[in-house]
Amino acid sequence: MTDSPLDRRRHARFPLGLPVDVRLEGRRTPLMVELLDVSESGARFQTMGQKVDLAARATFGFVMPDRPSCQAHGLVVRADASGQFVLALDATNDSFVGFIRLLEAES
Repeated sequence: MTDSPLDRRRHARFPLGLPVDVRLEGRRTPLMVELLDVSESGARFQTMGQKVDLAARATFGFVMPDRPSCQAHGLVVRADASGQFVLALDATNDSFVGFIRLLEAES
């Protein structure tokens, strides 16, 4: 993370490229998307062309080797025509926090 006045991020972002299911409120089935990058407070995803609405609540999770399921919940704060969307995370489990700490230690 830089100290640039243009950089508004509070936490380091880590690239992943991990396929995950995202459950959006109001949708019957989850979306299979790519988790492009993740931080302590947010996550950026790429859909396969599906539209995601701003202000939608969403939950996602993934499993990493030797770690219980990482889970997070948040609000869609950005979505664009390319299918990318960003969640501002407001709830994560201990496994998710531990995974982020591991990424921080390795960077």
